[in-house]
Amino acid sequence: MTDILLESPIADDFAGWQAEGVSPFFPTVGSHAGNRVRMNSRDGVLMFGSCDYLGLSQHPAVAEASIRAIRQFGTNTYGAQALCGRTVLHEGVEEHLARLHAKDAALLFPSGMSANLAVLTSLAGPEDTVINDRLNHISIFMGARLSGAKIRTYQHNDMRRLEAILSSSTDKRRRIIVTDGLFSADGDLAPLDEIIVLAQRYDAMVVVDEAHSFGCLGPRGLGAADHHGALDKVDVIVGTMSKAVGSTGGFVVTNNQIHLALRTTAPSYTSSRGASPAVAGAALKALEIIEHDGLALRTRLGENVEYISSGLRSEGIDLANTSSQILPVMIGSEDTTIRVAHRLIEYGVFTAAFTFPNVPKGQARLRVGVTATHTPAECDELIDKLLLVRKEYPF
Repeated sequence: MTDILLESPIADDFAGWQAEGVSPFFPTVGSHAGNRVRMNSRDGVLMFGSCDYLGLSQHPAVAEASIRAIRQFGTNTYGAQALCGRTVLHEGVEEHLARLHAKDAALLFPSGMSANLAVLTSLAGPEDTVINDRLNHISIFMGARLSGAKIRTYQHNDMRRLEAILSSSTDKRRRIIVTDGLFSADGDLAPLDEIIVLAQRYDAMVVVDEAHSFGCLGPRGLGAADHHGALDKVDVIVGTMSKAVGSTGGFVVTNNQIHLALRTTAPSYTSSRGASPAVAGAALKALEIIEHDGLALRTRLGENVEYISSGLRSEGIDLANTSSQILPVMIGSEDTTIRVAHRLIEYGVFTAAFTFPNVPKGQARLRVGVTATHTPAECDELIDKLLLVRKEYPF
C-alpha cells in the first residue's frame, strides 16, 4: 500500500501546537457538575466554550425525557426516516416546530449541516443562482456547490452588493438568498429586514440558518427572523437542536411544497437514519420549556451577556460588533490565540479558539459562549482570568 503524505501549512501549525503541548483543540470532557467540567484530567474547568446557550442540555426535565424515550423505544430506530425510522416523538418535534413558527410543516435531519445540504440541493440547480453572505456557515457553501447552481457571494452584510448581484441575476430561474441569522464566529445579526425588502423587489427566495439564534432571539425566541418580525416573509428556516435546544439534530420549517420536495428527494433525509429516540425526546421537552419558560431564560442570558461584554470592553478588549451571546475576543495572531486559550485552561477556564481557516487569516479569536446558567461569580471569573492571561500574552 502506498503511503499518502498530505502537506498543508495549516496541518503543520496544528501539529506544531500539538507537539509543543499548547493545543486547546479536541479536549476530552470526563464529567460535569453545573458549568464546571473535568477536562483533560483537570477538575473544575469553567465552561465558556459551549453553545448550550439556555443550559437545557443539563435541565433535569430534559434529561428525564431523554431517559424515558430510551425506556419506551430503545436506543435506536428501525431504519431510515422514510421507511420506519420515526416515532411519535419525532412527529411531535416536527409538529411543535411547525406550530411555533406558524409554518406549514417541519422536517427533522441528523444535523444542521445535513439540513442545509438538503435545502440547497433540493431547491437549486444549474438554472439558478444561490447568493451567500461571505461569512455563512461552511455547510451553506457546501450545499450551494453540490446543487450545481451559480454561486454569488457578497461581503458580510453588504446590502449594496447583494442588490447588485440580484439585479444582474434576473435571467436565472430562481434567485435564492441564503444567510445565517446570527453569525457563529462574529456574533452579529444579518439585516433580515433589508434582505427581505430586496428579495421582494427582485422576486428572490430567502433561506435563513437560525442555528445560533433559535431559542435566544426574538419575542418568542424563534431566532433572527422572529427578532425582525419577518417569520412570515422567510421561505425556509433551517435550525439545529444542538445549540439552545440542548440536544442534537437539525430541522427545516417551510411551506408544504418545499417540505414535500425535501421529504421525498433529499438524500440526507430519505437515506439517513433519523435521530435516536433519546435525542427526539430531549428535543421535544426542551422545545416545551423554550415555549413556556423561554422569556425568563432569555432574560437571564441577556443579563449575563451585558455584564460580561461591558466588563471586557471597559478593559479595552475588542469584541467586534457582537450583539449576542457569542462574544468574539479578537486577538488576531493565530499563535497568540492558541497560547491564550491553552493558558486559560490551565487557569481553569475553557473558551473556544477560532483560527484560520475557520475565520479569515489574521482574525483569530476566542469565542466565548455565554449561557443563561452562568452565575455572576462565574462571569467575574471569566473576566478576571482573561485579564490575567492578557498580561502574559498581550493582545
